Amino acid sequence: MEQLERLNRPDRSQLMPIGPVLEAVDARAGSVVADVGAGLGWLTFPLAVAVGSIGRVYAVDPSRDGIGVIESRAKSEGLGQIRAVVAPAEATGLSADSVDRIVWHTMYHDVGDRQAALQEMARILKPGGLWVIVDWDKRPMDMGPPLSVRMSPDDVWGEVQTEGFIEKRRFSPGPVTWGLTVEKPR
Repeated sequence: MEQLERLNRPDRSQLMPIGPVLEAVDARAGSVVADVGAGLGWLTFPLAVAVGSIGRVYAVDPSRDGIGVIESRAKSEGLGQIRAVVAPAEATGLSADSVDRIVWHTMYHDVGDRQAALQEMARILKPGGLWVIVDWDKRPMDMGPPLSVRMSPDDVWGEVQTEGFIEKRRFSPGPVTWGLTVEKPR
């Protein structure tokens, strides 16, 4: 739970602005989005508003504590479009070709079996769907994971393209992160 609590840093919105990420995800009314590595739902709740009551947001995280927080908050805020799923990125349990958008925020470097996770993202994403990956800049700083585990967008693209994804765009979501948007071929 301590790692989850760090997700509530008071300066998070300045260091990791949510707007550029939401813009890249481009979730619309009726969309189905998977927030993989959802943590405490930092992106889950704004995405739920974006997809509306006719859409769906799957908050996927291996932490039962984090998922419990998301479930409780979704219930109290009347956001029935949120479905909380206790699962790792390697095996989400979601149906094949079932989501329009996937977002991974500052968790790519943490995934244990990335090849299995990449295959899982290719499996659950609909053809033409987008996967937005945001992670820590690969440079020394006083926060975030050790430099030794950080990856550059080029490193990540080198792995992601092996599953047939097409690079759509790179973007700068904030002062400590980079962003990459890829598409599953139609």
